[in-house]
Amino acid sequence: MRAFRRHKGRFVAQLDAGERAVVASVVADVAELLGAGRFEDGPREGDQPAAVPGAPAGWSLRTAPVPPPQDPAVRRLLPDASRDDPEVAGEFRRLTEDDLRARKIARLRSLWTSLVHGEPGWPEHALVVAPHAADDVAATLTDLRLVLGERLDLRTDEDSEALYDGLVSESEDDVRAYLASVYGALSWLQESLLAVMLAAPDGGGAGRGRSGG
Repeated sequence: MRAFRRHKGRFVAQLDAGERAVVASVVADVAELLGAGRFEDGPREGDQPAAVPGAPAGWSLRTAPVPPPQDPAVRRLLPDASRDDPEVAGEFRRLTEDDLRARKIARLRSLWTSLVHGEPGWPEHALVVAPHAADDVAATLTDLRLVLGERLDLRTDEDSEALYDGLVSESEDDVRAYLASVYGALSWLQESLLAVMLAAPDGGGAGRGRSGG
Protein backbone atom coordinates (compact mmCIF):
# COMPACT_ATOMS: atom_id res chain seq x y z
CA MET A 1 0.00 0.00 0.00
CA ARG A 2 1.28 3.43 -0.97
CA ALA A 3 -0.03 6.73 0.29
CA PHE A 4 -2.21 9.12 -1.65
CA ARG A 5 -0.41 11.66 -3.80
CA ARG A 6 -1.60 14.20 -6.30
CA HIS A 7 -1.22 12.98 -9.88
CA LYS A 8 -2.84 14.27 -13.07
CA GLY A 9 -5.27 16.36 -11.06
CA ARG A 10 -6.46 13.40 -8.96
CA PHE A 11 -5.57 11.96 -5.57
CA VAL A 12 -4.06 8.53 -6.17
CA ALA A 13 -3.06 5.74 -3.78
CA GLN A 14 -1.70 2.30 -4.65
CA LEU A 15 -3.15 -0.93 -3.29
CA ASP A 16 -2.23 -4.36 -4.55
CA ALA A 17 -4.90 -6.95 -5.35
CA GLY A 18 -4.89 -8.45 -1.87
CA GLU A 19 -5.14 -5.07 -0.15
CA ARG A 20 -7.99 -4.00 -2.42
CA ALA A 21 -9.87 -7.20 -1.65
CA VAL A 22 -9.49 -6.75 2.10
CA VAL A 23 -10.65 -3.14 2.09
CA ALA A 24 -13.51 -3.89 -0.32
CA SER A 25 -14.67 -6.68 2.01
CA VAL A 26 -14.71 -4.31 5.00
CA VAL A 27 -16.60 -1.72 2.94
CA ALA A 28 -19.24 -4.29 1.95
CA ASP A 29 -19.56 -5.54 5.53
CA VAL A 30 -20.14 -2.02 6.89
CA ALA A 31 -22.74 -1.31 4.21
CA GLU A 32 -24.54 -4.52 5.16
CA LEU A 33 -24.55 -3.42 8.80
CA LEU A 34 -26.33 -0.26 7.65
CA GLY A 35 -29.04 -2.27 5.90
CA ALA A 36 -27.73 -2.61 2.36
CA GLY A 37 -27.70 -5.89 0.52
CA ARG A 38 -24.39 -7.48 -0.36
CA PHE A 39 -22.70 -5.29 -2.94
CA GLU A 40 -21.57 -8.39 -4.79
CA ASP A 41 -25.25 -9.07 -5.57
CA GLY A 42 -25.65 -5.75 -7.39
CA PRO A 43 -27.38 -2.52 -6.38
CA ARG A 44 -30.80 -2.44 -4.86
CA GLU A 45 -33.20 0.24 -6.00
CA GLY A 46 -32.08 3.59 -4.61
CA ASP A 47 -29.39 1.94 -2.46
CA GLN A 48 -31.87 2.26 0.37
CA PRO A 49 -31.68 0.31 3.62
CA ALA A 50 -34.14 -2.50 4.15
CA ALA A 51 -37.73 -1.48 4.83
CA VAL A 52 -38.64 -1.21 8.50
CA PRO A 53 -41.88 -0.85 10.44
CA GLY A 54 -43.12 2.70 10.77
CA ALA A 55 -42.30 3.84 7.24
CA PRO A 56 -45.45 3.68 5.07
CA ALA A 57 -44.98 2.49 1.48
CA GLY A 58 -43.83 5.33 -0.75
CA TRP A 59 -42.89 7.58 2.16
CA SER A 60 -39.33 8.68 2.87
CA LEU A 61 -40.19 9.98 6.33
CA ARG A 62 -41.09 7.71 9.21
CA THR A 63 -44.10 8.42 11.35
CA ALA A 64 -43.28 5.97 14.16
CA PRO A 65 -40.44 6.24 16.69
CA VAL A 66 -37.09 4.79 15.64
CA PRO A 67 -35.18 2.92 18.36
CA PRO A 68 -31.40 3.31 18.51
CA PRO A 69 -29.40 0.56 16.77
CA GLN A 70 -28.71 -2.46 18.94
CA ASP A 71 -25.29 -3.10 17.41
CA PRO A 72 -22.85 -0.68 19.09
CA ALA A 73 -20.86 -0.41 15.86
CA VAL A 74 -23.92 0.81 13.97
CA ARG A 75 -24.67 3.19 16.83
CA ARG A 76 -21.25 4.73 16.28
CA LEU A 77 -22.24 5.36 12.68
CA LEU A 78 -25.69 6.64 13.67
CA PRO A 79 -25.16 8.27 17.07
CA ASP A 80 -27.81 9.93 19.21
CA ALA A 81 -28.26 13.63 18.52
CA SER A 82 -28.56 14.27 22.27
CA ARG A 83 -27.17 12.31 25.16
CA ASP A 84 -29.26 14.19 27.72
CA ASP A 85 -32.69 14.30 26.10
CA PRO A 86 -34.04 10.96 24.82
CA GLU A 87 -37.08 12.67 23.30
CA VAL A 88 -34.95 15.02 21.22
CA ALA A 89 -32.66 12.16 20.22
CA GLY A 90 -35.60 9.98 19.20
CA GLU A 91 -37.27 12.69 17.14
CA PHE A 92 -34.01 13.55 15.36
CA ARG A 93 -33.44 9.88 14.61
CA ARG A 94 -36.99 9.54 13.22
CA LEU A 95 -36.48 12.50 10.89
CA THR A 96 -32.93 11.81 9.69
CA GLU A 97 -31.81 8.22 10.16
CA ASP A 98 -33.08 6.74 6.90
CA ASP A 99 -31.51 9.49 4.81
CA LEU A 100 -28.25 9.23 6.73
CA ARG A 101 -28.12 5.47 6.21
CA ALA A 102 -28.79 5.90 2.50
CA ARG A 103 -26.04 8.54 2.12
CA LYS A 104 -23.52 6.39 3.91
CA ILE A 105 -24.45 3.32 1.86
CA ALA A 106 -24.12 5.31 -1.38
CA ARG A 107 -20.64 6.49 -0.36
CA LEU A 108 -19.63 2.98 0.61
CA ARG A 109 -20.84 1.61 -2.72
CA SER A 110 -18.85 4.25 -4.60
CA LEU A 111 -15.64 3.32 -2.77
CA TRP A 112 -16.36 -0.41 -3.17
CA THR A 113 -16.83 0.07 -6.92
CA SER A 114 -13.51 1.91 -7.18
CA LEU A 115 -11.74 -0.85 -5.27
CA VAL A 116 -13.29 -3.74 -7.19
CA HIS A 117 -13.47 -2.32 -10.70
CA GLY A 118 -10.76 0.33 -10.68
CA GLU A 119 -10.70 3.51 -12.74
CA PRO A 120 -10.74 3.28 -16.56
CA GLY A 121 -7.44 4.38 -18.05
CA TRP A 122 -5.50 3.96 -14.80
CA PRO A 123 -3.30 1.06 -13.63
CA GLU A 124 -5.20 -1.67 -11.79
CA HIS A 125 -3.37 -0.95 -8.52
CA ALA A 126 -4.42 2.73 -8.52
CA LEU A 127 -7.15 3.93 -6.18
CA VAL A 128 -8.16 7.16 -7.87
CA VAL A 129 -10.14 9.87 -6.08
CA ALA A 130 -11.35 13.01 -7.83
CA PRO A 131 -10.88 16.15 -5.68
CA HIS A 132 -14.62 16.80 -5.60
CA ALA A 133 -15.17 13.28 -4.17
CA ALA A 134 -12.35 13.41 -1.62
CA ASP A 135 -14.58 14.54 1.25
CA ASP A 136 -16.87 11.57 0.71
CA VAL A 137 -13.98 9.10 0.57
CA ALA A 138 -12.42 10.54 3.72
CA ALA A 139 -15.79 10.36 5.51
CA THR A 140 -16.24 6.76 4.38
CA LEU A 141 -12.81 5.83 5.71
CA THR A 142 -13.91 7.37 9.02
CA ASP A 143 -16.98 5.12 9.02
CA LEU A 144 -14.84 2.04 8.38
CA ARG A 145 -12.52 3.01 11.23
CA LEU A 146 -15.45 3.62 13.58
CA VAL A 147 -16.77 0.10 13.03
CA LEU A 148 -13.35 -1.51 13.35
CA GLY A 149 -12.64 0.62 16.44
CA GLU A 150 -15.82 -0.64 18.07
CA ARG A 151 -14.96 -4.25 17.28
CA LEU A 152 -11.51 -3.62 18.81
CA ASP A 153 -13.01 -1.94 21.92
CA LEU A 154 -11.22 1.34 21.22
CA ARG A 155 -12.81 4.07 23.32
CA THR A 156 -10.05 6.65 23.78
CA ASP A 157 -6.91 7.88 22.06
CA GLU A 158 -4.96 5.93 24.65
CA ASP A 159 -6.76 2.75 23.59
CA SER A 160 -5.71 3.36 19.99
CA GLU A 161 -2.12 4.06 20.95
CA ALA A 162 -1.97 0.92 23.08
CA LEU A 163 -3.57 -1.26 20.42
CA TYR A 164 -0.40 -2.59 18.89
CA ASP A 165 1.41 -2.95 22.22
CA GLY A 166 -1.44 -5.14 23.41
CA LEU A 167 -1.17 -7.35 20.38
CA VAL A 168 2.42 -8.19 21.23
CA SER A 169 1.21 -10.10 24.28
CA GLU A 170 -1.94 -11.39 22.56
CA SER A 171 -0.46 -12.56 19.29
CA GLU A 172 -2.52 -15.73 19.47
CA ASP A 173 -5.64 -13.66 18.85
CA ASP A 174 -5.51 -13.80 15.07
CA VAL A 175 -8.86 -12.07 14.55
CA ARG A 176 -7.90 -9.11 16.72
CA ALA A 177 -4.50 -8.90 15.03
CA TYR A 178 -6.18 -8.90 11.61
CA LEU A 179 -8.68 -6.19 12.57
CA ALA A 180 -5.91 -4.12 14.13
CA SER A 181 -3.79 -4.32 10.99
CA VAL A 182 -6.72 -3.25 8.80
CA TYR A 183 -7.59 -0.45 11.22
CA GLY A 184 -4.00 0.79 11.16
CA ALA A 185 -3.79 0.64 7.36
CA LEU A 186 -7.05 2.55 6.92
CA SER A 187 -5.99 5.17 9.46
CA TRP A 188 -2.71 5.71 7.62
CA LEU A 189 -4.46 5.81 4.24
CA GLN A 190 -6.97 8.37 5.49
CA GLU A 191 -4.22 10.58 6.93
CA SER A 192 -2.42 10.54 3.60
CA LEU A 193 -5.63 11.52 1.80
CA LEU A 194 -6.25 14.39 4.20
CA ALA A 195 -2.66 15.54 3.70
CA VAL A 196 -2.99 15.80 -0.08
CA MET A 197 -6.38 17.45 0.31
CA LEU A 198 -4.85 20.13 2.52
CA ALA A 199 -1.94 20.59 0.12
CA ALA A 200 -4.19 20.96 -2.93
CA PRO A 201 -4.39 24.50 -4.38
CA ASP A 202 -8.10 24.77 -3.55
CA GLY A 203 -7.81 22.92 -0.25
CA GLY A 204 -9.35 19.81 -1.80
CA GLY A 205 -12.37 20.02 0.48
CA ALA A 206 -10.17 19.19 3.49
CA GLY A 207 -11.65 19.83 6.88
CA ARG A 208 -15.00 18.23 6.10
CA GLY A 209 -13.68 14.76 5.37
CA ARG A 210 -13.37 13.64 8.99
CA SER A 211 -17.10 13.83 9.43
CA GLY A 212 -18.95 10.54 9.37
CA GLY A 213 -22.25 12.21 8.38
